[in-house]
Amino acid sequence: MRATTLVALTLVALAGSACSTNQTAVQDPNPAPTVTPPQGTRAGYPQGGGSVSKMLGFEHPADPASMVGGANGAEFFDPRTHVVAQSSVDGSIGDAPEGLTQVTFANEGADFDPAVSRDGKMVVFASTQHRPTADLYIARVGSRAITQLTADAGNDVMPALSPDNTLVAFASDRSGSWQIYVMPSNGGRAVQITDGQNNSGDALHPTWSPDGSHMAFCRLGSMSRRWELWVVAVANPSSAEFIGYGLFPDWCPVAGTGMDGSDRIVFQRGRERADRAFGIWSIDYKPGSVGNPVELVSNVGAAAINPSWSTDGQLIAYSMTPTDYQPQQNPSALAPSDVWVVSADGAARVNVTSGNSSNLSPTWGNDGKLYFVSDRGGREQLWSISSAKALAAMPMPNMRTAFAPTPAITRPQPAQVMPADRQVAQKAEAPSANPAPQPPPAEEIQVTEPMATVPTP
Repeated sequence: MRATTLVALTLVALAGSACSTNQTAVQDPNPAPTVTPPQGTRAGYPQGGGSVSKMLGFEHPADPASMVGGANGAEFFDPRTHVVAQSSVDGSIGDAPEGLTQVTFANEGADFDPAVSRDGKMVVFASTQHRPTADLYIARVGSRAITQLTADAGNDVMPALSPDNTLVAFASDRSGSWQIYVMPSNGGRAVQITDGQNNSGDALHPTWSPDGSHMAFCRLGSMSRRWELWVVAVANPSSAEFIGYGLFPDWCPVAGTGMDGSDRIVFQRGRERADRAFGIWSIDYKPGSVGNPVELVSNVGAAAINPSWSTDGQLIAYSMTPTDYQPQQNPSALAPSDVWVVSADGAARVNVTSGNSSNLSPTWGNDGKLYFVSDRGGREQLWSISSAKALAAMPMPNMRTAFAPTPAITRPQPAQVMPADRQVAQKAEAPSANPAPQPPPAEEIQVTEPMATVPTP
Protein backbone atom coordinates (compact mmCIF):
# COMPACT_ATOMS: atom_id res chain seq x y z
CA MET A 1 0.00 0.00 0.00
CA ARG A 2 1.49 3.31 -1.06
CA ALA A 3 0.90 6.42 1.06
CA THR A 4 0.27 9.78 -0.57
CA THR A 5 -1.33 13.07 0.36
CA LEU A 6 -4.81 14.23 -0.45
CA VAL A 7 -3.97 17.88 -0.20
CA ALA A 8 -6.90 19.70 -1.80
CA LEU A 9 -9.29 16.78 -1.46
CA THR A 10 -9.44 16.92 2.31
CA LEU A 11 -12.67 18.80 2.78
CA VAL A 12 -15.50 16.64 1.59
CA ALA A 13 -19.14 16.14 2.31
CA LEU A 14 -21.65 13.54 3.15
CA ALA A 15 -25.00 14.31 1.56
CA GLY A 16 -27.14 11.63 3.15
CA SER A 17 -27.46 8.41 1.23
CA ALA A 18 -26.83 10.13 -2.10
CA CYS A 19 -23.04 9.76 -1.81
CA SER A 20 -21.64 6.47 -2.99
CA THR A 21 -18.78 4.56 -1.40
CA ASN A 22 -16.42 5.17 -4.31
CA GLN A 23 -16.90 8.89 -4.70
CA THR A 24 -13.64 10.76 -4.62
CA ALA A 25 -14.60 14.33 -5.46
CA VAL A 26 -14.83 17.25 -3.10
CA GLN A 27 -18.34 18.25 -2.15
CA ASP A 28 -19.85 20.63 0.35
CA PRO A 29 -23.33 20.13 1.70
CA ASN A 30 -24.55 22.56 4.29
CA PRO A 31 -25.95 19.97 6.73
CA ALA A 32 -24.21 19.86 10.06
CA PRO A 33 -20.46 19.14 9.88
CA THR A 34 -18.17 17.53 12.37
CA VAL A 35 -14.45 16.97 12.64
CA THR A 36 -13.39 13.34 12.49
CA PRO A 37 -11.08 12.45 15.39
CA PRO A 38 -7.59 11.20 14.44
CA GLN A 39 -7.21 7.46 14.13
CA GLY A 40 -4.23 5.17 13.87
CA THR A 41 -0.57 5.97 14.04
CA ARG A 42 -0.21 7.26 10.51
CA ALA A 43 -1.47 10.75 9.86
CA GLY A 44 -5.14 10.41 9.13
CA TYR A 45 -5.05 6.83 7.97
CA PRO A 46 -7.62 4.74 9.85
CA GLN A 47 -6.22 1.90 11.92
CA GLY A 48 -6.31 -1.28 9.88
CA GLY A 49 -6.66 0.48 6.54
CA GLY A 50 -9.74 1.83 4.85
CA SER A 51 -10.81 3.52 1.67
CA VAL A 52 -10.27 7.14 0.75
CA SER A 53 -14.03 7.59 0.75
CA LYS A 54 -14.14 6.57 4.41
CA MET A 55 -11.24 8.82 5.29
CA LEU A 56 -12.82 11.76 3.53
CA GLY A 57 -16.33 11.32 4.84
CA PHE A 58 -18.07 10.01 1.75
CA GLU A 59 -19.55 7.20 3.83
CA HIS A 60 -21.56 7.23 7.02
CA PRO A 61 -19.30 6.55 10.01
CA ALA A 62 -19.66 3.20 11.69
CA ASP A 63 -20.91 4.89 14.86
CA PRO A 64 -23.94 7.08 14.06
CA ALA A 65 -23.43 8.89 17.35
CA SER A 66 -20.20 10.40 16.01
CA MET A 67 -22.06 12.11 13.18
CA VAL A 68 -23.50 15.53 13.88
CA GLY A 69 -26.72 16.13 12.01
CA GLY A 70 -28.26 12.66 12.09
CA ALA A 71 -29.95 11.21 9.05
CA ASN A 72 -29.90 14.47 7.13
CA GLY A 73 -26.22 14.00 6.40
CA ALA A 74 -23.00 15.44 7.79
CA GLU A 75 -19.78 17.06 6.67
CA PHE A 76 -16.52 15.57 7.88
CA PHE A 77 -13.09 17.13 7.99
CA ASP A 78 -9.88 15.68 9.31
CA PRO A 79 -6.94 17.68 7.98
CA ARG A 80 -4.72 14.72 8.81
CA THR A 81 -6.30 12.86 5.93
CA HIS A 82 -4.89 15.49 3.69
CA VAL A 83 -1.52 14.04 4.58
CA VAL A 84 -1.80 10.35 3.81
CA ALA A 85 -4.02 8.31 1.50
CA GLN A 86 -3.56 5.74 -1.23
CA SER A 87 -2.80 6.41 -4.86
CA SER A 88 -3.64 4.49 -7.99
CA VAL A 89 -0.64 5.78 -9.91
CA ASP A 90 1.50 2.96 -11.26
CA GLY A 91 4.78 4.79 -10.76
CA SER A 92 5.12 6.07 -14.33
CA ILE A 93 5.45 9.69 -15.39
CA GLY A 94 4.14 9.14 -18.90
CA ASP A 95 1.77 12.10 -18.93
CA ALA A 96 4.41 14.73 -18.17
CA PRO A 97 3.52 17.99 -19.96
CA GLU A 98 6.12 20.26 -21.49
CA GLY A 99 8.13 22.31 -19.01
CA LEU A 100 7.33 20.13 -16.00
CA THR A 101 9.97 20.23 -13.24
CA GLN A 102 10.16 18.25 -10.02
CA VAL A 103 10.75 20.52 -7.02
CA THR A 104 10.96 18.18 -3.99
CA PHE A 105 12.27 14.63 -3.71
CA ALA A 106 10.91 12.87 -0.62
CA ASN A 107 11.94 9.22 -0.39
CA GLU A 108 9.34 8.50 2.30
CA GLY A 109 6.04 10.11 3.19
CA ALA A 110 4.89 13.02 1.06
CA ASP A 111 5.40 16.74 0.38
CA PHE A 112 2.37 19.01 -0.01
CA ASP A 113 0.83 22.46 0.66
CA PRO A 114 3.38 24.60 -1.25
CA ALA A 115 3.68 28.36 -0.66
CA VAL A 116 6.16 30.40 -2.73
CA SER A 117 7.79 33.62 -1.53
CA ARG A 118 6.93 36.86 -3.33
CA ASP A 119 10.42 37.04 -4.84
CA GLY A 120 10.07 33.48 -6.15
CA LYS A 121 13.26 32.29 -4.45
CA MET A 122 11.90 30.18 -1.60
CA VAL A 123 9.16 27.60 -1.18
CA VAL A 124 7.61 26.57 2.14
CA PHE A 125 5.71 23.30 2.35
CA ALA A 126 4.39 20.63 4.69
CA SER A 127 5.88 17.14 4.67
CA THR A 128 5.67 13.73 6.30
CA GLN A 129 8.96 12.56 4.84
CA HIS A 130 10.64 12.26 8.25
CA ARG A 131 7.77 11.13 10.49
CA PRO A 132 4.06 10.31 10.28
CA THR A 133 2.95 13.77 11.49
CA ALA A 134 3.46 16.75 9.21
CA ASP A 135 6.10 19.42 9.77
CA LEU A 136 6.92 22.60 7.85
CA TYR A 137 10.05 22.92 5.72
CA ILE A 138 11.56 25.70 3.62
CA ALA A 139 13.83 25.30 0.60
CA ARG A 140 15.45 27.48 -2.00
CA VAL A 141 13.86 26.93 -5.41
CA GLY A 142 16.18 24.73 -7.47
CA SER A 143 17.93 23.20 -4.45
CA ARG A 144 17.37 19.82 -2.82
CA ALA A 145 18.50 21.10 0.58
CA ILE A 146 15.54 21.64 2.92
CA THR A 147 15.40 23.38 6.30
CA GLN A 148 12.96 22.13 8.93
CA LEU A 149 10.93 24.94 10.52
CA THR A 150 8.66 23.05 12.93
CA ALA A 151 9.13 19.89 14.97
CA ASP A 152 6.01 19.73 17.11
CA ALA A 153 4.40 16.39 17.87
CA GLY A 154 1.22 17.57 16.15
CA ASN A 155 0.55 18.27 12.48
CA ASP A 156 1.64 21.60 10.97
CA VAL A 157 0.10 22.23 7.54
CA MET A 158 -1.15 24.90 5.10
CA PRO A 159 1.75 27.42 5.39
CA ALA A 160 1.39 30.97 4.04
CA LEU A 161 4.30 33.41 3.74
CA SER A 162 3.76 37.04 4.70
CA PRO A 163 4.21 39.64 1.90
CA ASP A 164 7.67 40.59 3.22
CA ASN A 165 8.62 36.89 3.57
CA THR A 166 9.53 37.31 7.25
CA LEU A 167 6.63 35.34 8.77
CA VAL A 168 4.89 32.04 8.13
CA ALA A 169 1.27 31.49 9.12
CA PHE A 170 0.04 27.90 9.29
CA ALA A 171 -2.61 25.59 10.73
CA SER A 172 -1.71 23.14 13.49
CA ASP A 173 -3.47 20.70 15.80
CA ARG A 174 -0.70 20.92 18.44
CA SER A 175 -3.14 22.34 21.01
CA GLY A 176 -5.70 19.58 20.53
CA SER A 177 -7.79 21.43 17.93
CA TRP A 178 -6.86 23.00 14.61
CA GLN A 179 -5.83 26.64 15.05
CA ILE A 180 -3.80 29.30 13.22
CA TYR A 181 -0.22 30.10 14.27
CA VAL A 182 2.46 32.55 13.10
CA MET A 183 6.24 32.11 13.35
CA PRO A 184 9.38 33.69 11.81
CA SER A 185 10.24 32.24 8.41
CA ASN A 186 13.80 31.57 9.58
CA GLY A 187 12.58 29.57 12.57
CA GLY A 188 11.55 30.43 16.11
CA ARG A 189 8.60 30.33 18.47
CA ALA A 190 5.12 29.98 17.01
CA VAL A 191 2.43 32.36 18.32
CA GLN A 192 -1.19 31.21 18.31
CA ILE A 193 -3.54 33.60 16.49
CA THR A 194 -6.93 31.90 16.87
CA ASP A 195 -7.82 30.71 20.35
CA GLY A 196 -10.37 27.96 19.68
CA GLN A 197 -12.20 28.91 22.84
CA ASN A 198 -15.91 29.52 23.37
CA ASN A 199 -16.67 26.70 20.92
CA SER A 200 -15.29 28.75 18.04
CA GLY A 201 -14.29 25.59 16.16
CA ASP A 202 -11.30 24.49 14.12
CA ALA A 203 -9.49 27.14 12.05
CA LEU A 204 -7.62 26.38 8.82
CA HIS A 205 -5.89 27.81 5.76
CA PRO A 206 -4.53 31.29 6.67
CA THR A 207 -3.90 33.86 3.93
CA TRP A 208 -2.29 37.32 4.27
CA SER A 209 -3.61 40.70 3.19
CA PRO A 210 -1.40 42.58 0.67
CA ASP A 211 0.15 44.74 3.42
CA GLY A 212 0.49 41.88 5.91
CA SER A 213 -1.66 43.59 8.55
CA HIS A 214 -4.63 41.21 8.34
CA MET A 215 -5.22 37.54 7.78
CA ALA A 216 -8.21 35.58 6.45
CA PHE A 217 -8.95 31.97 7.32
CA CYS A 218 -11.82 29.48 7.41
CA ARG A 219 -13.36 28.22 10.63
CA LEU A 220 -15.97 25.64 11.53
CA GLY A 221 -18.83 27.68 12.97
CA SER A 222 -20.17 26.53 16.34
CA MET A 223 -23.62 27.99 15.64
CA SER A 224 -23.95 27.68 11.87
CA ARG A 225 -22.26 24.25 11.72
CA ARG A 226 -20.83 25.42 8.40
CA TRP A 227 -17.37 26.46 7.31
CA GLU A 228 -17.10 30.22 7.69
CA LEU A 229 -14.68 32.87 6.41
CA TRP A 230 -13.14 35.26 8.92
CA VAL A 231 -10.66 38.16 8.86
CA VAL A 232 -8.46 39.07 11.81
CA ALA A 233 -5.97 41.87 12.46
CA VAL A 234 -2.61 40.24 13.12
CA ALA A 235 -1.76 42.85 15.76
CA ASN A 236 -5.13 42.34 17.49
CA PRO A 237 -6.20 38.73 16.91
CA SER A 238 -8.86 38.88 19.62
CA SER A 239 -11.12 40.88 17.29
CA ALA A 240 -12.24 38.93 14.20
CA GLU A 241 -14.72 39.85 11.44
CA PHE A 242 -17.07 37.35 9.80
CA ILE A 243 -17.20 37.81 6.02
CA GLY A 244 -19.19 34.83 4.68
CA TYR A 245 -19.29 31.07 4.15
CA GLY A 246 -16.66 29.08 2.33
CA LEU A 247 -13.32 27.28 2.51
CA PHE A 248 -9.64 27.74 1.74
CA PRO A 249 -9.58 31.53 1.16
CA ASP A 250 -6.79 33.23 -0.79
CA TRP A 251 -6.33 37.02 -0.54
CA CYS A 252 -5.37 38.81 -3.75
CA PRO A 253 -1.76 40.02 -3.34
CA VAL A 254 -2.56 43.24 -5.21
CA ALA A 255 -4.51 45.72 -3.08
CA GLY A 256 -7.56 47.59 -4.32
CA THR A 257 -8.54 45.27 -7.18
CA GLY A 258 -12.16 45.07 -6.02
CA MET A 259 -15.01 47.55 -6.25
CA ASP A 260 -14.42 50.99 -4.72
CA GLY A 261 -10.84 50.17 -3.81
CA SER A 262 -11.65 47.05 -1.82
CA ASP A 263 -9.52 43.90 -1.86
CA ARG A 264 -10.60 40.59 -3.39
CA ILE A 265 -10.60 37.20 -1.69
CA VAL A 266 -11.26 33.95 -3.57
CA PHE A 267 -12.45 30.74 -1.94
CA GLN A 268 -14.28 27.51 -2.68
CA ARG A 269 -17.92 26.93 -1.83
CA GLY A 270 -20.28 24.06 -2.60
CA ARG A 271 -23.64 24.06 -4.28
CA GLU A 272 -26.61 23.40 -2.03
CA ARG A 273 -28.26 20.99 -4.47
CA ALA A 274 -27.54 18.15 -6.91
CA ASP A 275 -23.96 16.84 -6.50
CA ARG A 276 -23.04 19.69 -4.09
CA ALA A 277 -19.67 20.03 -5.77
CA PHE A 278 -17.37 22.93 -4.96
CA GLY A 279 -17.00 25.95 -7.22
CA ILE A 280 -14.68 28.98 -7.12
CA TRP A 281 -16.09 32.21 -5.69
CA SER A 282 -14.80 35.68 -4.82
CA ILE A 283 -15.84 38.54 -2.58
CA ASP A 284 -14.76 42.16 -2.26
CA TYR A 285 -13.59 43.11 1.20
CA LYS A 286 -12.38 46.09 3.16
CA PRO A 287 -12.65 46.48 6.94
CA GLY A 288 -16.30 46.86 7.86
CA SER A 289 -17.56 46.23 4.33
CA VAL A 290 -18.12 42.94 2.49
CA GLY A 291 -19.43 42.65 -1.08
CA ASN A 292 -21.77 40.00 -2.47
CA PRO A 293 -20.16 36.65 -3.39
CA VAL A 294 -19.46 36.15 -7.10
CA GLU A 295 -19.19 32.69 -8.67
CA LEU A 296 -16.25 32.44 -11.08
CA VAL A 297 -16.05 28.69 -11.84
CA SER A 298 -18.77 26.06 -11.68
CA ASN A 299 -19.00 22.77 -13.55
CA VAL A 300 -21.48 19.93 -13.83
CA GLY A 301 -19.78 16.68 -12.87
CA ALA A 302 -16.61 18.29 -11.51
CA ALA A 303 -15.45 20.12 -8.40
CA ALA A 304 -13.25 23.23 -8.57
CA ILE A 305 -11.04 23.49 -5.49
CA ASN A 306 -8.07 25.31 -3.92
CA PRO A 307 -8.07 28.67 -5.72
CA SER A 308 -4.83 30.67 -5.77
CA TRP A 309 -4.17 34.23 -7.03
CA SER A 310 -1.36 35.02 -9.44
CA THR A 311 1.14 37.57 -8.14
CA ASP A 312 -0.23 40.27 -10.46
CA GLY A 313 -3.85 39.66 -9.44
CA GLN A 314 -5.02 38.93 -13.00
CA LEU A 315 -5.38 35.15 -12.84
CA ILE A 316 -6.60 32.44 -10.48
CA ALA A 317 -5.26 28.88 -10.54
CA TYR A 318 -7.32 26.00 -9.16
CA SER A 319 -7.70 22.22 -9.41
CA MET A 320 -10.55 20.41 -11.12
CA THR A 321 -11.57 16.89 -10.13
CA PRO A 322 -14.53 14.79 -11.33
CA THR A 323 -17.40 14.08 -8.95
CA ASP A 324 -18.34 10.77 -10.56
CA TYR A 325 -14.93 9.07 -10.63
CA GLN A 326 -15.23 5.29 -10.19
CA PRO A 327 -11.85 3.52 -9.83
CA GLN A 328 -11.89 0.21 -11.64
CA GLN A 329 -9.32 -1.70 -9.60
CA ASN A 330 -8.47 0.20 -6.45
CA PRO A 331 -11.47 1.55 -4.50
CA SER A 332 -9.12 3.87 -2.57
CA ALA A 333 -7.66 5.49 -5.70
CA LEU A 334 -7.64 9.25 -6.06
CA ALA A 335 -9.45 10.77 -9.00
CA PRO A 336 -7.30 12.27 -11.76
CA SER A 337 -7.21 16.01 -11.12
CA ASP A 338 -5.83 18.82 -13.24
CA VAL A 339 -4.67 22.39 -12.72
CA TRP A 340 -6.66 25.10 -14.48
CA VAL A 341 -6.34 28.88 -14.73
CA VAL A 342 -9.25 31.33 -14.93
CA SER A 343 -9.11 35.07 -15.52
CA ALA A 344 -9.93 37.25 -12.53
CA ASP A 345 -13.31 38.16 -14.00
CA GLY A 346 -14.16 34.53 -14.78
CA ALA A 347 -14.47 35.23 -18.51
CA ALA A 348 -11.84 32.78 -19.78
CA ARG A 349 -10.16 29.65 -18.52
CA VAL A 350 -7.50 27.24 -19.74
CA ASN A 351 -6.19 23.80 -18.76
CA VAL A 352 -2.55 23.65 -17.63
CA THR A 353 -1.97 19.97 -16.79
CA SER A 354 -3.46 16.75 -18.13
CA GLY A 355 -3.11 12.99 -17.80
CA ASN A 356 -3.96 10.38 -15.20
CA SER A 357 -2.23 11.96 -12.20
CA SER A 358 -3.76 13.95 -9.36
CA ASN A 359 -2.46 17.52 -9.68
CA LEU A 360 -3.62 19.58 -6.73
CA SER A 361 -3.06 22.69 -4.59
CA PRO A 362 -1.61 25.03 -7.25
CA THR A 363 0.19 28.19 -6.18
CA TRP A 364 2.01 30.85 -8.22
CA GLY A 365 5.62 31.91 -8.44
CA ASN A 366 6.48 35.48 -9.43
CA ASP A 367 7.59 34.41 -12.92
CA GLY A 368 4.33 32.78 -13.99
CA LYS A 369 5.36 29.30 -12.86
CA LEU A 370 2.75 27.20 -11.13
CA TYR A 371 3.79 25.02 -8.20
CA PHE A 372 1.50 22.15 -7.29
CA VAL A 373 1.32 18.71 -5.69
CA SER A 374 1.26 15.67 -7.94
CA ASP A 375 1.30 11.92 -7.37
CA ARG A 376 2.96 11.25 -10.73
CA GLY A 377 5.75 8.79 -10.05
CA GLY A 378 3.82 7.15 -7.21
CA ARG A 379 4.49 9.60 -4.35
CA GLU A 380 3.10 13.05 -3.57
CA GLN A 381 5.81 15.60 -4.41
CA LEU A 382 5.99 19.26 -5.37
CA TRP A 383 6.27 20.03 -9.07
CA SER A 384 6.31 23.21 -11.14
CA ILE A 385 5.32 24.10 -14.67
CA SER A 386 5.41 27.27 -16.73
CA SER A 387 1.99 28.73 -17.47
CA ALA A 388 3.20 30.65 -20.56
CA LYS A 389 2.13 28.09 -23.15
CA ALA A 390 -1.31 27.63 -21.59
CA LEU A 391 -1.88 31.37 -21.28
CA ALA A 392 -0.91 31.86 -24.92
CA ALA A 393 -3.91 29.70 -25.83
CA MET A 394 -6.22 31.54 -23.47
CA PRO A 395 -8.88 33.40 -25.46
CA MET A 396 -8.02 36.76 -23.90
CA PRO A 397 -5.16 38.70 -25.56
CA ASN A 398 -4.43 40.85 -22.49
CA MET A 399 -3.72 37.72 -20.47
CA ARG A 400 -0.77 36.83 -22.67
CA THR A 401 1.38 39.56 -21.18
CA ALA A 402 0.46 38.89 -17.56
CA PHE A 403 3.89 37.37 -16.93
CA ALA A 404 5.83 38.70 -19.93
CA PRO A 405 9.48 39.49 -19.18
CA THR A 406 10.14 43.14 -18.44
CA PRO A 407 11.60 44.73 -21.60
CA ALA A 408 15.18 45.84 -21.37
CA ILE A 409 15.66 49.54 -20.72
CA THR A 410 17.72 51.32 -23.38
CA ARG A 411 19.73 54.09 -21.77
CA PRO A 412 20.57 57.17 -23.88
CA GLN A 413 24.18 57.31 -25.04
CA PRO A 414 26.24 60.41 -24.25
CA ALA A 415 26.56 62.91 -27.11
CA GLN A 416 29.77 62.62 -29.14
CA VAL A 417 31.59 65.67 -30.60
CA MET A 418 32.50 65.09 -34.23
CA PRO A 419 35.87 66.40 -35.44
CA ALA A 420 35.69 69.37 -37.81
CA ASP A 421 37.22 67.49 -40.80
CA ARG A 422 34.66 64.71 -40.38
CA GLN A 423 31.81 67.26 -40.32
CA VAL A 424 33.00 68.63 -43.67
CA ALA A 425 33.17 65.13 -45.13
CA GLN A 426 29.70 64.30 -43.87
CA LYS A 427 28.25 67.44 -45.49
CA ALA A 428 29.77 66.38 -48.80
CA GLU A 429 28.13 62.96 -48.48
CA ALA A 430 24.70 64.37 -47.59
CA PRO A 431 21.94 63.79 -50.19
CA SER A 432 20.87 66.66 -52.41
CA ALA A 433 17.78 68.70 -51.62
CA ASN A 434 16.05 67.30 -54.77
CA PRO A 435 16.68 63.56 -54.78
CA ALA A 436 15.62 61.38 -57.71
CA PRO A 437 12.11 59.93 -57.33
CA GLN A 438 11.99 56.41 -55.90
CA PRO A 439 9.45 53.70 -56.81
CA PRO A 440 6.65 53.30 -54.26
CA PRO A 441 7.18 50.48 -51.73
CA ALA A 442 5.32 47.25 -52.20
CA GLU A 443 2.10 47.00 -50.24
CA GLU A 444 2.63 45.29 -46.89
CA ILE A 445 0.21 42.47 -46.18
CA GLN A 446 -0.22 41.22 -42.63
CA VAL A 447 -1.44 37.70 -42.12
CA THR A 448 -3.12 37.11 -38.79
CA GLU A 449 -3.61 33.54 -37.65
CA PRO A 450 -6.74 32.77 -35.67
CA MET A 451 -6.10 32.50 -31.93
CA ALA A 452 -6.41 29.00 -30.54
CA THR A 453 -9.18 28.66 -28.03
CA VAL A 454 -9.64 26.18 -25.25
CA PRO A 455 -13.10 24.70 -24.82
CA THR A 456 -14.72 25.28 -21.45
CA PRO A 457 -14.81 22.02 -19.55
